[in-house]
Amino acid sequence: MLVFMEWPVIEVLESERLTLEPVSVDHASAMVDVLSDARLYEFTGGEPPSLDVLAARYRRQVRGPADGSGAWFNWMLRERAAGTLVGFVQATVHTGDRGPLAEIAWLIDPAHQRQGFAAEATAAMVAWLRSRGVTAFAALIHPDHTVSQRVAHRLDLRPTPQLDDGEVRWESPPGNDETP
Repeated sequence: MLVFMEWPVIEVLESERLTLEPVSVDHASAMVDVLSDARLYEFTGGEPPSLDVLAARYRRQVRGPADGSGAWFNWMLRERAAGTLVGFVQATVHTGDRGPLAEIAWLIDPAHQRQGFAAEATAAMVAWLRSRGVTAFAALIHPDHTVSQRVAHRLDLRPTPQLDDGEVRWESPPGNDETP
């Protein structure tokens, strides 16, 4: 049975060094360069998208799921000091056993990795979602992707025994409503 709820409207978020901008088709031309590095696909597979593919993806993300059973929240990450896009964070929110559940993901351009941007942006997104009633969080992480595992730990996600297409499901512990 599908449970429908009123989903919040995505908005611009600010963290210490980043502006999190709701995705728009206008982001595609800059993000095609950010997503062009083959190292980004080492753990997830796939290949860098073309401009047309990326623009179509962003059009779908802006619309959200057609059946209204959940909501998609996608933010582009702009480093304020340089004004450049450095990656994205996203959440797919739906109703779960513990209330609203956000399946989250993050990606940072290799040229900007290891500077804490993923943890900073994801924490801002999680805090925003928590303030709007999301009570549980999960992420799928490749077992060898230690950098993403560190980000998940900082968000108080813990690995579960569940595997999905070779990735480990990480979840927030029940009753943990603290913002990272």
